Amino acid sequence: MSSGSGLRAPRAFAVWLWTCALFITGTARAQVPSDVGQWTYLGNWPISATHASLLPNGKVFVFGEFEEGEGPPLLWDPATNTRQSGAVPEYNIFCSGHSLLADGRLLVTGGHIEPHVGLAHTSIYDGATDTWFRGPDMNDYRWYPTNTTLPNGDVAILSGETHGPGMTNQLVQVYQLGGPDSGPPNSLRDLSTAVKDLPYYPRMFVAPNGRLFFSSPRRATMYLDWHGTGTWWDHGRSLFGGRTYGPAVYFDGKVMIVGGGDPPTATAEIIDLNQPTAAWRYTASMSLPRRQCNATMLPDGTVLVTGGSSASGFSTASGAVKYAEVYNPATEKWTKWASASDFHGYHATSLLLPDGRVLHGGGRNIHSMEIFSPPYLFKGARPTIASAPDVIEPGKSFTVSSPEVASIRKVTLIGLGSPTHAMDQGQRFLTLGYTAAEGGLTITAPATNVDAPPGPYMLFLVDDRGVPSVGKIVTVALVTPKLKRLVSFSDVWKYDDNNVDLGPDWKLRDYNDASWRSGPGQLGYGDGDEGTLLTRTSPAQPSVYFRRHLTLDKPVTRAQLEVLFDDGIAVWVNGVPVYSKNMDNGTGFGEYASDSASNAFDRASVPLSNNPFVVGDNVIAVMVKQVSGTSEDLTFALGLEAELGSEGPPPDTLTLVSPNGGENLLVGTSINIRWNTSGSVPAVDLALSQDGGANWAPIASNVVNTGTYAWQVPNLSTTQALVRVSRAGGGAPMDVSNAVFTISNVRQETPIPWRSTWKYRDDGQDPGAAWTSAGYDDSAWASGAGQLGYGDGDETTVLARTSPSQTSVYFRKKFTLSGTVTSATLDVLYDDGIVVYINGTPVLYRNVATNGTAHAKYANGSAENSSATEALVPDVFVQGENTIAVMVKQVGSTSPDLSFDLSLQLGISVPPPPARR
Repeated sequence: MSSGSGLRAPRAFAVWLWTCALFITGTARAQVPSDVGQWTYLGNWPISATHASLLPNGKVFVFGEFEEGEGPPLLWDPATNTRQSGAVPEYNIFCSGHSLLADGRLLVTGGHIEPHVGLAHTSIYDGATDTWFRGPDMNDYRWYPTNTTLPNGDVAILSGETHGPGMTNQLVQVYQLGGPDSGPPNSLRDLSTAVKDLPYYPRMFVAPNGRLFFSSPRRATMYLDWHGTGTWWDHGRSLFGGRTYGPAVYFDGKVMIVGGGDPPTATAEIIDLNQPTAAWRYTASMSLPRRQCNATMLPDGTVLVTGGSSASGFSTASGAVKYAEVYNPATEKWTKWASASDFHGYHATSLLLPDGRVLHGGGRNIHSMEIFSPPYLFKGARPTIASAPDVIEPGKSFTVSSPEVASIRKVTLIGLGSPTHAMDQGQRFLTLGYTAAEGGLTITAPATNVDAPPGPYMLFLVDDRGVPSVGKIVTVALVTPKLKRLVSFSDVWKYDDNNVDLGPDWKLRDYNDASWRSGPGQLGYGDGDEGTLLTRTSPAQPSVYFRRHLTLDKPVTRAQLEVLFDDGIAVWVNGVPVYSKNMDNGTGFGEYASDSASNAFDRASVPLSNNPFVVGDNVIAVMVKQVSGTSEDLTFALGLEAELGSEGPPPDTLTLVSPNGGENLLVGTSINIRWNTSGSVPAVDLALSQDGGANWAPIASNVVNTGTYAWQVPNLSTTQALVRVSRAGGGAPMDVSNAVFTISNVRQETPIPWRSTWKYRDDGQDPGAAWTSAGYDDSAWASGAGQLGYGDGDETTVLARTSPSQTSVYFRKKFTLSGTVTSATLDVLYDDGIVVYINGTPVLYRNVATNGTAHAKYANGSAENSSATEALVPDVFVQGENTIAVMVKQVGSTSPDLSFDLSLQLGISVPPPPARR
């Protein structure tokens, strides 16, 4: 027995050692970077990466949460891992919407006053020049809105809270760039018939049919026709419940929604919008539920999910999911990858970089940043793009050269990301067709701007191992579609819903419809999404009549009809039938439709094979039928696009986009002069006027027509500047700035905006005579954001209140200047008395005498939340670090409230640029 036992023990021990070795070896293999990727910790940044955007220059533009949104954003260079502060916006841009415009600038919509209270502002950030431009104000505040770039280069702005919880801005507005198919530049267009209560940051994408698709976070999914004054229509429901703080991605006409909800879900769903009867379906679930996570399209077409929490609650750190997880659409399987160091939940972002890595970090009160390198970066040498065009034109092929052309298996195009709050408002993934030849690829560009709305994208080559090249940042150009929209879903129609047979002539062009009523589409009843509510009878009337006149000055060479209807429809143009569905029972008034709509309504898009249109007056006549007397709803909307012929080629056009009036340009900076053209304008001349157009001097001649020219603002001063762009050599076409703009060597800065953070001392003690000096040690003082005070209920930071009321409260703040101050304006909010010092020099007194600044003295007058503005002498400022110190006094020992906030605006002169040789 003992002998046998002695033999078994070493054998068992050996088996145990062998098992451990296998486990350790297997674990090590599972964690090698070529299998699971690798995380790199970047440390803490000065602000939380709540909002991030990849700029066309390759840098990442980041701004933070709450009061961080009114300070300088960060510009991070992935190539060098260096950071710098960007230009400060004019207001708090936290909780805004943001997306890149077709010209590569960043459009920021809305902002933050306090939680659930937004701003109506729009601004544009130009990463090439690190400058901000104010755009038009929106109809109302927006907090948590979504920006979505449209096929014509405009941007739809949706949702956002206005003045409190649940008070949503329901009007969809469109920011117009001013292109050929747009409205006046830098203006807003209201979609007045597309009013809709939408959730925070709605997940919106341009669908293959050219409309906007609302995919989540609610179950009820919808389309928005953004033409005209806008029309919504339902498109069924997703399968899981509401996916609050769950991300969505778009790839090749499909939308995938992942996670979200409370408690969170691990499920994922996909809808293929390329299909005529698209429906949601479940795909494989993640390994764990996630909420507050981010989803990012990778260059190889897989979907990376990072961060988030698996626990119930808003953003529960105890349920942190730190490992990355990737979904492969080809296999519909998930794979777990390496784990990040920190929990990145609410207010975190993930952003694909041109080198194929993913920047991931931020979160509520979390400033740490990490970089994820997917496994494809550890599989050997990467394919390279030796040359590629800077601009891709939809509908045309282009050539890319690469030494590794034989190994390339995929070409992908990805919109530059702009994520926040689990929603990326910029990323869009497309797989491009290609043919290989020696040394290069001939690649098929996206067919239209519906597939790829204009703007900056990353172009990747992916080899047979799934390894991507470094992405080449390219611009997808705006191409004016050949089909012109003549009728939109939201347009006004004449209609007759009187339940009376009108006989056979109602569809003819000369029929008298003067007594018919009219209203915008869509028209109908029973669904709750109507622009015009029609009469509902019992039993349901079998037929309703619609008519619309259309005047054409050119012949139609091709036309495309699109209709929404329920249940049957017949369409005539000038009395000629062009489309019908579910009308087998005939088109007489009393016959019901032969079949019902497949859902709440049907949608059809059909080319018109015959051409019944004429130059001059045309009439479109439509009959919509119910399927039976018990049918509960009726729907009608119609859109028409046509290609118009002409006797000769259209005239060449040239439109100046910027500078277009009202700008303040800084001497020595580089800005982009931008213009749009149509027709044949191979080159342009550019000129500048300093006197409102009386005299002109050349900027550049015979510039190749790329639509943009980098211009160094000259060393001059004028408020009457204009730019002119014209065909090279003179003659039409030509365009001039719509209004004058300013050129100055003075940069306007706001080093201290309202609601900034201050050091303060509110303990009732005298800080001593040196408290206003730069060298005074205030490290022990508390800090808080303005306004600061007590007793009014509107304070961001509540100070200590004593009895009797303390005489004086002290505030300090440092700021750095990089130039010479030429002008300074100080604005203060105070109650009751205030003294402001700049670098130890008193610059403003209110209700405090010059000999009354001792700590123990009260103010000599009262003020109830008063404001004051003071122009300061520039000499009190120095280049480098400056100190502002503020004393706020109560008027007496029984004073019940105290208030303080401050804003400082400066004009900073800049040296003239070096002379060009």
